[in-house]
Amino acid sequence: MPERGGQKDCKFTSPMLSSKPMPQKKSAQVRPGSKQDTGLRNWISRRNLFGLGENKELKNRLAAQDEEICRLAGQLDSERKRASQFALLSEIEESLKIVLDPPVAAQIVGRSIQKAFSCDVVAVLTYNPEKKEFNLLALAGKGRWYLPPSYRHLADQGLIGRAASQRKTVVANDTRLEKDYIAFEGQQFLSEMIVPLMLNGELKGVLTVDQEKAGAFTALDTATIEIAARRLVNAWDRSGYQQRLADLIQDGINLSTLLDTQTVIDRVAVIAQNTLGARFVFVTLLDEGGSFTRQAHAGSSPQLVRALGRTPEKDSLIQKILNGSGPVRIRDTRKSKAVAHLRIDESHFKGILAFPIRLHQLNIGAILAFDKQGQAGFTENDESLSTMIASLAAAAVESTWLYQQLRSSLQTATLLYQLNARIGNAANHEQAAFAITETIFKLGNAASLGLVLFTPDHQVQVRVETDADGTTPAEAHPAGIVEQAIQARQTIVLPDGYSACQVCIPLQTSHRTYGALWLDIPDGHHYGSHYSANLQSLANQATIALERSLLLNQTTNQARQLEAAYHELETTYDQTLASLTSALDARDRETEGHSSRVARIACRLAEKIGLTERQLKALERGALLHDIGKIGISDSILLKPGPLSEEEWQAMRRHPEIGAHIVEGIPFLAETTSVVRYHHEHWDGSGYPIGLAGNEIPILARIFSIVDAFDALTSNRPYRKSIGRKEASTYLQAKMGILYDPEILTVFLQMLDEGNFNDLIRDK
Repeated sequence: MPERGGQKDCKFTSPMLSSKPMPQKKSAQVRPGSKQDTGLRNWISRRNLFGLGENKELKNRLAAQDEEICRLAGQLDSERKRASQFALLSEIEESLKIVLDPPVAAQIVGRSIQKAFSCDVVAVLTYNPEKKEFNLLALAGKGRWYLPPSYRHLADQGLIGRAASQRKTVVANDTRLEKDYIAFEGQQFLSEMIVPLMLNGELKGVLTVDQEKAGAFTALDTATIEIAARRLVNAWDRSGYQQRLADLIQDGINLSTLLDTQTVIDRVAVIAQNTLGARFVFVTLLDEGGSFTRQAHAGSSPQLVRALGRTPEKDSLIQKILNGSGPVRIRDTRKSKAVAHLRIDESHFKGILAFPIRLHQLNIGAILAFDKQGQAGFTENDESLSTMIASLAAAAVESTWLYQQLRSSLQTATLLYQLNARIGNAANHEQAAFAITETIFKLGNAASLGLVLFTPDHQVQVRVETDADGTTPAEAHPAGIVEQAIQARQTIVLPDGYSACQVCIPLQTSHRTYGALWLDIPDGHHYGSHYSANLQSLANQATIALERSLLLNQTTNQARQLEAAYHELETTYDQTLASLTSALDARDRETEGHSSRVARIACRLAEKIGLTERQLKALERGALLHDIGKIGISDSILLKPGPLSEEEWQAMRRHPEIGAHIVEGIPFLAETTSVVRYHHEHWDGSGYPIGLAGNEIPILARIFSIVDAFDALTSNRPYRKSIGRKEASTYLQAKMGILYDPEILTVFLQMLDEGNFNDLIRDK
């Protein structure tokens, strides 16, 4: 087959024309054997049949016309082919817009090229840099049966190897002339094109196109297939970016569930390494106090770990990131002054992508990714992904900080509650000091701590120390820092060697200094804002609890003194009442002992019914004073041996009101008024002085009226003789629901039958 792209001259001759050939112009527009070529030749032959004789001028004109026709026909053929190839590229581009899977994209491109160029075989192979070989990914064309799915091709062999090493397209229009050509399973294709698939300067694979015929590819064919190859690589790049983005979103979801800050940045380092394709990633994080307390890395680079982790606050690259607002991309570490101070383990560690972790417009950390695997350096897509990595890291770190704050607040609240309870229950200042130091030690961070408490005249009262072994009395305290804190009335923090510190907090109110608390913290970085705030809260609570305990002790002592005085006064009152009762009973020897006796019986009955201690005391005093109103009754009526006249009864019935007026003006006896005034009221309303009925009568009066009646019946009176216990019980039972409360009387009679009053009543 004639060479494509290097055709012979387009000559059209006829037997009727002169044997002397005319000068012809070369034309590469019409391929010999094509439809255009065959049609033109047939038309020219038919035209020559007419015979033109020896008319040279006409022959020349016709020859020129023939040449122009051939040129125009060839140009038309080229335009059609170019339009077809543009349609091919457009079809590929549209198809790849919705395809994210690399093998599917490769198959689409391969089939499209095979269809457009009628190729025998189109293959897409991916490059494995570790094994230095190409692996078959997609295959199209009738000759595809010559290549097995597991086909491998060494990267340094054949025309494929030449294209890979030169990083440019190789076209062989006659493979018989190529010493590097390797036939597929004995099948030799005479034309072969190999297009390297390059992405960001790195070899990703090759696209091979094979034809059985020689001279199959023109320059236009090559350019078109190269464009198709670039679009395939771009599709792979988009697919890789979309996949990395999807993986990053899932990693972000998983990251948000972590509760420990160190675990978060450990995971962030791994996510950054996987997402960016870096060989090594270093992460450093500032705590809320502004110190570099947490670091993490992914990948192996001991020298970088040592160089970056020793003093990150002094590293120029880290400081550059923290002082900036976006990612910094370094293409070649050997030419950058920003990393000249770093000792990098591997010489091939070239590119660096460094970016800050930003939280609420503040940089709280830095992520440094070293050496893009499989590529010359990090790309704009990597920068875009780094921004998302930083955002996910910031959100996860903030979440752990909030969780730790919540947990710390809960722990502090629990410790405050425990401290308050322990100090409140402390029997002395030493127990209170033990409670304070042991509670604060649970906050952590302190290797040891101590407490000194002073008397009001600033003498040492108690001194204790607490460490991991427990709490013990102390022989001394750091007087210098304690005195300084007390004088300054604020917390003092003194450095104690490299990173260690000693903290002293005064325990004082506006009017008194109780003491001071001191702590030895081995790592000063741990004395952050949250720890110091929680420590101050506990110290303040300890001061308040100490003051409250002191006031409580003083109040308790005062209360005990008041209670003792009250009991003494109450005893005096009772003794006075007893004397007064004896004086009242002395007026009538027949009623001697009546008041004290009914008081004891009534209280025993009320206790059985379930009255309170306060009610029992009011009943007892009311019983003793129930007849105090008889002071206003003359002896002629009170001591009359016979029945009283109606006028005398009217005078006698006044004694409850007289007695009530006497006691109700005395606060100590106010609660006895109901007994004094209403003990002669009857259940049916027939009593005096008011005529109350049923439950309108106060319960103390109802109880007392039963006991008073029983004692009166079993006692001698000037106007009658006493009766026995059984007769009295019969009388009371007959008056149940008439004069007396049925329920209370039932209980009284039951207790009487059971002998509960045998020690109090006269035995008759």
